[in-house]
Amino acid sequence: MTRPHFFIRLSPDEADKLKSFMSRASREYGLRARCRAQAVWFSQQGETVTQIAQRLKMSERSIWKWLKTYEQKGLEGLKGKYFYHKL
Repeated sequence: MTRPHFFIRLSPDEADKLKSFMSRASREYGLRARCRAQAVWFSQQGETVTQIAQRLKMSERSIWKWLKTYEQKGLEGLKGKYFYHKL
């Protein structure tokens, strides 16, 4: 069974904050944090989870987790500490 499409919607302010986070994420939080932020960015650009997974060479399950965590916790959720426990 496939999941429905899911897209993140960002306000202009949220988009600016995400871009800023992406520019410093790998330096401050590691490459995985940047990858998670890119997934959110691509989602808000209208890419499907399948397209994002292919682009980032990650599983769809990981992309779903990242988007859900962003939706619940915002940028804090992309930093990494929320991914050590099963969602």
